[in-house]
Amino acid sequence: MGGLLLYRGNVDSDHLLRVAGWNTLGVVVTTAVLGLVITFQIASGGRVSFPLLSGGIIVGVSAFAHVLIGFHDVRRIRARTVAKQRQKAPVVNRFVRHNLRHSAQMLLGYGGQLRSDDEITAQDRTDLGQKVVDIGSDLSDTQTKIKVIDDLIDQDAETYPIDPVSIINSKHGEWKESYPNLILTLDITDEISVLAGDYIEEAISELVENACEYGGDPPEVTIRGSRSNGMVRIEICDNGEGFPEDEQLLINQDQDETKLQHSSGLGLWLSKWVIEYYDGQFSVETQSDDGGGKTTMILPQSTN
Repeated sequence: MGGLLLYRGNVDSDHLLRVAGWNTLGVVVTTAVLGLVITFQIASGGRVSFPLLSGGIIVGVSAFAHVLIGFHDVRRIRARTVAKQRQKAPVVNRFVRHNLRHSAQMLLGYGGQLRSDDEITAQDRTDLGQKVVDIGSDLSDTQTKIKVIDDLIDQDAETYPIDPVSIINSKHGEWKESYPNLILTLDITDEISVLAGDYIEEAISELVENACEYGGDPPEVTIRGSRSNGMVRIEICDNGEGFPEDEQLLINQDQDETKLQHSSGLGLWLSKWVIEYYDGQFSVETQSDDGGGKTTMILPQSTN
C-alpha cells in the first residue's frame, strides 16, 4: 500500500529517501517501545501479555503510518517548491515584456533614422550602429539570465567547494572595463570557501555590477567576507542611494510583485534565486539615512 502511494504520488529518488527515513523511524521507535514493555514485564516477574504476531502487527501499522507522514511531508516540501517557482513567473514575464518592448521601440527608432531622407554623417551612422549593438548585447544578457532561471527550476543543485575571492579576482578586470572609475575594496582576510555551484559566479557578478551601476560617482564598492557557525557571510556595499523600501520588502519578505510594486530589474531576483538554490539566504538594505546600498548573501561553508 505504501509503495502504491509513492508510485501514484510520482515521488522522486531524493524524496523517496525522506519517506524511507520516516518509515525507518516508525519501525525503530515502535520496536524500541515494545522492547521496553517486554523488558519491564519480564523484570516485574510477569509474562509477556501480547504474542509475537500482535507485536508484528503493531510495528507494521506504525511503519505504514510513518510512510503516510513521510508522504505528506514530501507533498508539503513540493508544494513549497512549486510556490517559489510560481513566484518567478510574474517577475520574469514582467521583465521580459518590458525589456522586449523597450528594445523593439529603440530599434524601430534607430531604423527610422537610418532610413530617413535626411542626410546623416558617418559618425552618426557609427553611433547608431553602436546603439544597435548595445541593444543586442542587452538582449543576449537577458537570454542568459532566463536560461539560468530555467536551470534553477528544472535541475537539482550540484555543489562543490568554491572560493568567492577567486571569482571576484577573475571578474575584476571586466568590472573595471565597464566602470573605469570603479574603486573596489576587498575586505576579506579569512578563507571563505562556500559550498555552491557554477551559478554562484553569476550571482556575485550581478550583485557587484548592480553596486557599480547604482553606486556614487565614482562608484565605491566594498566586499566583506566572514564565516561563523558553518556559514559564510558576504556583504557587497556601495556608496549609492540605497534600496527603495518597496524593493526591500519584495526581496527580503518574498512578497509577490504587482503592477504598482515591483523591483527595477531581474539581476537582484536572479541572485536571490541562485543563492537560495544553494541553500543560502539573501537580503538587501540601505546602510544608513545617508544612503549606501548593501546586499548580503549567506551560504554554507565548505569543510574541504
